Amino acid sequence: MALEPHLVALVLIAALMHASWNALIKVSGDRFFTMATVMGAASLILLPVIPFVSFPPPSAWPFLFLSVVLHLGYYGMLVFAYRHGDLSAVYPVARGSSPVLIAIGAYLFAGQSLGPVAASGLALASGGMCLFAFERGLPTRHLLKPLGLALSVGLSIAGYTLVDGLGLRQTPLAIDYIVWLSFLDGIPLMAWAFVFRAPVYVVYLQKEGKKAAVGGALSLLAYGMVLYVLSTGSMAHVSALRETSVLFAVVIGALTLKEKFGLVRWFAAIAIVCGVVVMQFTG
Repeated sequence: MALEPHLVALVLIAALMHASWNALIKVSGDRFFTMATVMGAASLILLPVIPFVSFPPPSAWPFLFLSVVLHLGYYGMLVFAYRHGDLSAVYPVARGSSPVLIAIGAYLFAGQSLGPVAASGLALASGGMCLFAFERGLPTRHLLKPLGLALSVGLSIAGYTLVDGLGLRQTPLAIDYIVWLSFLDGIPLMAWAFVFRAPVYVVYLQKEGKKAAVGGALSLLAYGMVLYVLSTGSMAHVSALRETSVLFAVVIGALTLKEKFGLVRWFAAIAIVCGVVVMQFTG
């Protein structure tokens, strides 16, 4: 099911925000503390909102808790992957592999299917996203580990997206699921940092806390918008459009981190745009 124009705009804005906070993780001095603060800031922002939203129904809570667990795995693998590879290598493979996995999962668990043309568009867009990582040709041995980690990140992205897509269908109002998930999601990492590494973490917060908190606001808005659109449309369409964040990430990497943007990536960008357009216009 193709998305309405205003929903497309929301997902594209979310994609830009997502790429921005991922770039923040990559350039930060301590990536774990930055991730903990980004997620924890989102929880703190939502704390005064909690009394004004409804408690999700019992049927939604298994999805909420499973999503939090999958998100924790995603955050850990993302931080670890960024220790071993460039933003513009890890991020494209992680994000580019997930739409195909999500489309398969949506078909198996939610009965959402794509027509042959739309499926071709999805494959083209996902292939274009992954192609960004291969500017210098096929991966050498030293790149196998970060690329393997990136694929693991992609699998976790597909997992939590599917779980959230199903969980939203258990909740009468999407905003209730969105607020509770975003609130619960940020607590574990920040709590661990304070409990086990408090002195070092406090020093980090004094130096970089404000910047990471901005990343938290971006993360909260980005995934909140994606969840809202996910509650109204096809998981595969939302995922493919959301992962155009790869374009933004590669541009950010080229402009701020001096990472290479060559001919292969221009072809990749064209493939992504064409694939997304095909999906949107074929339904």
